[in-house]
Amino acid sequence: MADKLRWGIMATGGIAHQFAEGVKLSKTGELVAVGSRSQESAKAFTDKWGGKPHGTYEDLLGDPNVDAVYIATPHHLHYDWTIKCAEAGKGILCEKPFTLNALEAQRALNEVRKNKMFFMEAFMYRCHPQTRKVVEIIKNGDIGKVVSINAEFSFQAGHDWANFRTDGSVGGGGLMDVGVYPISMTRMIAGGEPTSVHYATKLNEKGYDETGSGSLLFANGINAHFGTGIHLNMKNDARIYGDKGMIVIESPWKCSKGDKVHVLRQGKDAEVLDLGSTNGELYAYEADAVAEFWDARECPYMNMEDTIGNMKTLDALRATANFSFGSEMKA
Repeated sequence: MADKLRWGIMATGGIAHQFAEGVKLSKTGELVAVGSRSQESAKAFTDKWGGKPHGTYEDLLGDPNVDAVYIATPHHLHYDWTIKCAEAGKGILCEKPFTLNALEAQRALNEVRKNKMFFMEAFMYRCHPQTRKVVEIIKNGDIGKVVSINAEFSFQAGHDWANFRTDGSVGGGGLMDVGVYPISMTRMIAGGEPTSVHYATKLNEKGYDETGSGSLLFANGINAHFGTGIHLNMKNDARIYGDKGMIVIESPWKCSKGDKVHVLRQGKDAEVLDLGSTNGELYAYEADAVAEFWDARECPYMNMEDTIGNMKTLDALRATANFSFGSEMKA
């Protein structure tokens, strides 16, 4: 465990600001540096959150005061910068999806292991007490044997949105940006990898999936269904059905303050859990999880094997929908 971690943040987009707030609220983190593609952008960020501004990502990695780097770049840049972080001796918290496919993920993590550095894919909800409680309830058998899972994550962005998420060549679209969340949750609950998957979507003229729905079947009989998209608002909840009850999570990904977890057990009154937090606290839990498991070089809430499994599932889902990314690594 690390009592204190000195963080550097790579890139200055919206998610980087959210993590910066989390570091500020964490028990173990200190933001000491930020790297951007321009000195002006880095300085504007550090004027708000603190730390030393660096006008290039390379300068950030050369900063001797940085212990760990939060990679907040677009999806297609994660592979290269994960390897460069590991080679620079920096621990890594990398935004999801980790890479564009499982081949990239495996090769990047080989370099992480070779350099003996910490790594975690930044599924922040995995580190939150709400998720840990749901996992505990399921393991205790409170709703019996899990049979089916329904989950969704989608948001409404305008079709004129000029963003890497709307570029099919670099991993844009609903599946990779937010569909990764329900997929990661169903795999966590099922406790293994799916034996068959399917993703239904139609790519638009820019080559990305605006919306889609999918299914996963696991060897233990658990089936899961998910919905996702970047041009459609959905309810964004999760429902876990067991043969003796069910769990409804109102805010499974953001674990938002005021949203509840409903546990319904056969023959018993419903239990309502209020475990949500502010958005800043959500990312604080994530930063503190990195520090807690720093010496182990990976976090059990989202370890490296889990990341590889998630990427393989994403590959399989895309294969059923017959789409690929122009910039992804080929075997």
